[in-house]
Order: sequence, then C-alpha cells, then structure tokens
Amino acid sequence: MDALTLSALIDASSAELETLHARLGSPPEETEKAMAALKKCIHDAVHAQLQLVQANVSRVEEQCKECKEVIYQLIHATGSEHTDEEDVDEPLLARAERLQAEKERLERVYKAQQEQCALVLDQIQTLSLCMSNAAGDPPASTSRNGPYEDVTSIRLQQLEHHWQQVQQLYTTRKLEMESQLTEILQLWAELHILPKVSLAGPDSLQAAADDDQARFECAILRYTQQRPILENGLFHGEFEPLQSPDTTTDAKTSDLLQPTDSVLQQCSLLRAQLEQEKTQRESDIQTFYDELCDLWMRFDVPDEEMDAFVLEHRGSTLEVVHAYKEELEKMRTLKSQHMSLFIDKIREQIWEQWDALFMSEQERQTSFPEYFLRLPDSETTTDFDYDHILAQHEQMCARLTEMLEQRAPLLALIERYREICQEAKALEESAQDGSRLLGRNNRGDPGRLLREEKMRKRVKIQKPKMEQELLRVIPAWEEEHAMPFLMEGQRYVDHLQEQLESAKENMKQVPRQRPADTSLSHNASTASKRPASRPLSRAAPTPTVTRPASRAAVPTRPRTAMKTTANHTRDPVVTPHPQTVSTPYAHRNARSTASASSRGSAMSDTTHSDASIHTSSHASAEQHRTPSRMLTSSVMHAPSTRNHPW
Repeated sequence: MDALTLSALIDASSAELETLHARLGSPPEETEKAMAALKKCIHDAVHAQLQLVQANVSRVEEQCKECKEVIYQLIHATGSEHTDEEDVDEPLLARAERLQAEKERLERVYKAQQEQCALVLDQIQTLSLCMSNAAGDPPASTSRNGPYEDVTSIRLQQLEHHWQQVQQLYTTRKLEMESQLTEILQLWAELHILPKVSLAGPDSLQAAADDDQARFECAILRYTQQRPILENGLFHGEFEPLQSPDTTTDAKTSDLLQPTDSVLQQCSLLRAQLEQEKTQRESDIQTFYDELCDLWMRFDVPDEEMDAFVLEHRGSTLEVVHAYKEELEKMRTLKSQHMSLFIDKIREQIWEQWDALFMSEQERQTSFPEYFLRLPDSETTTDFDYDHILAQHEQMCARLTEMLEQRAPLLALIERYREICQEAKALEESAQDGSRLLGRNNRGDPGRLLREEKMRKRVKIQKPKMEQELLRVIPAWEEEHAMPFLMEGQRYVDHLQEQLESAKENMKQVPRQRPADTSLSHNASTASKRPASRPLSRAAPTPTVTRPASRAAVPTRPRTAMKTTANHTRDPVVTPHPQTVSTPYAHRNARSTASASSRGSAMSDTTHSDASIHTSSHASAEQHRTPSRMLTSSVMHAPSTRNHPW
C-alpha cells in the first residue's frame, strides 16, 4: 500500500466517521474524540508493523555477524583463504544465506584437517608409549581460535616432522634392542646356557618359572622365533626356528618386546651378566692353561699332544672349564709324584748358568748349597718339602739369569778377547814349526803364510785395544754395581793385570817370544768335580742372549727320563711383549700357518646365521688322549736316569 492509497483510505474513513456521528447527532466533542481515536489507531498499527520489520532486520544482521565471526575463526584454524567479498547493497537474507554456506564449507575443511592431525597424534602417542616417551611431547598449538584448535598445514607439518623423529628414534631403539637380543642368543649358544623356558612341543614355548626373568627370556625367544634344541636333556648351544608363530603371547609379554627403557635395561643387564660369565670362564681357562703350559713344558710334552688338547677343548663352556681343571689336577698329581725330576732339570739349567758365569766350585757351594742337597725318592717319601726346594731352585735360576743379563756385555767382550788370545797362541805355535817355511807341510795350503800374516796384524792391533777396553769397562762396572767382577773365584781385572805384567817381563827376557794366551781358562778342577752323568764339554757361552727370569730356559744338555719323543726339542721360551695378551692359543702363533689359522679362532668359533644360531657340539674329553694320560704311561715306565752331584 502506497502513501496515496493510505491517504485516500484515511480521508474516506474520516469522512465516513463524521457522517456517522452527524447521523447519530453526537455532539461535536464526541466527533473530535472519534477522529482522534482513528488517527491514533492508524498510527499505532503503522508503528507496530515497522517495529516487527525492524526486529527481523536486526535478527538477520546478528546472524550475519555471528557467521562472520565463526568464519574468521575457521579461517585462522584451518589456514584457508576467504574469497567472499562483502556487497553493501546485498539484502540481508541473501547475505545471511551466503555466509551460512561459507561457514558450512569451512567446517568441513576443519573437520578433515582435524582428523589428519588427530591421526598423526595418535600414532605419535602409540610409538611414544612403546619407548617410554623418549621422543618427548609433540609440539603444542600456539594459536587461540576460540573453540577451534589449530589444524593448519603448518601445524600438520610440525606434527608430521615430530612423527618422523619418533619413528627414527623408535627404529634406533628397536635396532639396539635387537642387537642386544642377538648378542644374548650368541652368548647363550657360546656358553651353553639354557634359557628359562619349558619345551612341551616343537611349536610350544612357555616360561619355566613364574617370574619376570623367565618371562623375559621366553619373550626373547618368541621375538627372535628361536627354540633351543635339547639332546638327552642337555643344551649344546644350538637353536632352531619355531615351526609356527606363537600367537598366545599375553599383553605383558608383548610389552617386553617393545624398546622401552625397562626392556633395554633388562637386555643390557642380561647381556652384561652373560659377558661377565664368559669373561670369568675365559679367565679360569687362561689361569689353568698358564699353569698347564708350564707343567707341560717341564715334562717335555710334545707339541702335538698340547695342540691336540687345546684344539679339542675350545670355547667357553663349562665342559671346557672342567676339562682344563681336570687336566691341571692330573698334571699337579704327576708333578707331586715326580718333583725330583723337576729339580734335576732345573739343576741342569743352574749348572749351565754357573758355567756361563765362570763361577768356581767354592762360589757355587757358597751361593746355593741347596743344589748339592740329596733328594729322597719322591715315590716313597711323602714328608719331604719338594715345593720349597723347587721354589728355591727357581729363585736361584732367576738370580743367575739376572746376573747373566748384567754381565752380558762384559762376558761378550771377554769372549772376543779369548778368541784373540787363542789366535795369538796359534800363531805362536805355528811360529815354532820350522817346516812351514820349507813347504813340507803346507803344500796343500799355499795361502797359509798369508793368512797367518793377516792374523798377526789383527792380533797386534786388536789385542791391546781389547785389553785396554777390559781394563776400562770392568772397573766401571764394578763401581756401578758395587761388587767385584769375578771369574773362577778371582777378580778378573787383577788376573788380567798380572798376565799383562808377566807378558811384559817375558818380552824383556825373550824379545822374540810372543806372549802366551793371557785369557782366563775355565778351571779344569771345576769340570772334574761335576757329576759323572753331566758332559764336561759345553758350547761357548753366549751371554748376549738373555733368558726370561719368569720361566726356565730350555737346556742344551741331554734330556732326562721324562723324554717321550725322540729328537724333540721345544723352542726357547721368549718373554711375551707387554701388550700381548696370553691366551690358551697364543703358544701356537709361532708354529705352522695351517695350524695357526685352524686354531686362531678357538675362543670365537661359534657363529650364527640370521634365522638360526648353531654351535658345534662338544665331544667328551674322556674319549681322547690327553697329555696327562700320555705322561702317566710314559713317565711311570721310563727308566730312571737321575744322577746327583754327590
């Protein structure tokens, strides 16, 4: 209704109202009241209608405002771009409809992105629980968007980056756990230690006891899909794959297979215990072997017997430890039964060292009277302290070895001086042979005179130099060590000076006569006092070659009755390098390459594949001949050839 129509209606209504009042004959006051009431009614109706429309407008505007706020929050939460441009002339209802559609679109985007973020967060939390939240908490949202969380692409990228870090850390911890599990399996196989499991069938694997350690060891076998093999109820370090995966694992056991802090700690603890057990066994074997090797060498056990025993008993199992221990007990028994043979052998070495030091008989008896002590028969005497006597002999041998080391340079110089003196004596004897000038005895050696002339020149030059050198270095040695340098009980410097003075006097009396050998010869009386069984002839001493004090050197004298293999001699014992670790297989490193390559891996011959772990079964030591058995038969039946120096 437009304004003209409304005005016409009001005019018509007013005219009709006046006509009606005039017809009624109402006073003028009544007509005016009626006209005023009509105007008020029309005014109220118009204003009521206007208010209703205004209320609708306000409601729609409020809806538009609320939609805009939600749209702005969703835009910030999802990181979307708002492309809708606001039109000022756009009706309110159309605007409200357009804003509502944009809101619904952004809510769908928000829901999709929220699901993606929630999925990544769920994966992060799942792996974090499997490794005791070692990767830390995921990055928190920094935006404030009212009821809407941050699900923007940047937030999603941060979560995905953290998820990758969690995956890498989980993989690292899992590899660490699997590496420790593999080492545990290898140690079980090497040490022949059976895990705490019960084997009811080929595909059954249950914890043998109701404790955490048994369940953990059972979980290790389930995780690696390995099953120990028992032969006659004994475990020899062999595993086989499970025939079918065991799906009856409970939740607690499954948690043990995840690389959590507790599982890694249990793995480290179990591996450390097994390594400690292996180290202890290897230490026991090494200790037994060191003593065994010394006893074998004392009894002159052939290399083949020692190699066979070492090759037969490889690894770190209890069977090997018991075999070494049993062999050592047998060798100790043999040693206690034949201690006199040990003492006789070391006496041979002491006598040779005395000879090398040119000690007189009185010095020998004074320095070590125990050498001349008569030993009772060890097979019939039980109260004689052989161990004490043997220890004294070993200490004396060590002291003599040290003396040889101290005097080695002087003894070498004296030996060269003796050779020069021998040449001088030979020249003197040759000079007294007149036939050499007539050519009667040197027809087959025409260069004899030339060689003698060269020798004479060498003796003439070298002999005085060496005498002066001896007179210089020997007093310096005596001053350094605060002791005289004796040979055959006499101070060698005094003896040398006496010989030189005597030679000078002889040269004055007989100018053409050359001095005789002024070297100190070995006392013949000393050699005559040695036991009849000991050969009097000996090789020239070689003081430059020293022998370790820790072990007795290999004698050059004939072997005693302990000899079991003809023409068998061992290499001299050499002091190991300080950085070299002695092992039960170290004595074989200097032998043939083939045997060294076959025996070099004696302590680490157990290898495992990816799916199964296998170790060679250990044969019983009683089925093979051992050095102690060989010695028991050979020593007992060997004729006694001991001779004593009394």
